[in-house]
Amino acid sequence: MDNIGRHKPGQNSVRAVIHETQTLVNGATVKLRLVDAIRINGVMIPKETFINGIASLSGERLRITVSSIRYRSQLFPVQLIVYDMDGLDGVRVPGAISKQVVQQSTDRELQGLGFNTVSSSMGIQAASLGVEAAKSFLSRKVKQVRVTVKAGYEVLLKDAKQKD
Repeated sequence: MDNIGRHKPGQNSVRAVIHETQTLVNGATVKLRLVDAIRINGVMIPKETFINGIASLSGERLRITVSSIRYRSQLFPVQLIVYDMDGLDGVRVPGAISKQVVQQSTDRELQGLGFNTVSSSMGIQAASLGVEAAKSFLSRKVKQVRVTVKAGYEVLLKDAKQKD
């Protein structure tokens, strides 16, 4: 790792926080704030500096990558990956995709379901509702699912090129 160093020797990550509560979709910009200083190409970037990353949802993780840091009038190309405090790549957002999609699917399907039919067809309609919800679930997993991250949520930034 020749161009990115920690302010404190021996660390292999830099602490940061989500700067403000943000509702995000795939490709959204995530505003972060450094908790620790970081040295890039000999330039000390102080704590409290704002940096931006790009969000992507994968399962129950919101992955964030930082490809550049602007400090004063300089741009520094980097390859930083955001890790949650559980040590895994990405911010943990449990159930975010499945909860939202199932709720949207069920709401839409229940609106279209007529309850004034004979009771024998209720089983068929319920089965149809389940199939439609499952189809919708699978098709929407790749669509615009929104997740909210809270201000002050602590994360770790790690250089993707660094081998430990």
